[in-house]
Amino acid sequence: MASLKKRIPKPDLSKYDQTPLYMYTEKDSLNRVTVLKETAKDIYLIAGRYSGVEGDARLYTPLTDEEKGEIERYLRASHKDAIINHL
Repeated sequence: MASLKKRIPKPDLSKYDQTPLYMYTEKDSLNRVTVLKETAKDIYLIAGRYSGVEGDARLYTPLTDEEKGEIERYLRASHKDAIINHL
């Protein structure tokens, strides 16, 4: 199953902290998942697995629903009131 890569334009990255969070899932403990936190806010974007750059955007491989839920549970454990979005 070939999955479509999701894009984040580089100008949009300026609203996030410069240092992303990296998390791992049980299903794939070798390939990290990128989580971006908005600067000075408790808002997180689960971007997916970084897969490269195309033009002026970073590309991320989307997670399965199971993996999204797992990463969201990890975030909620330490950031209970956070707003969590998915790319």
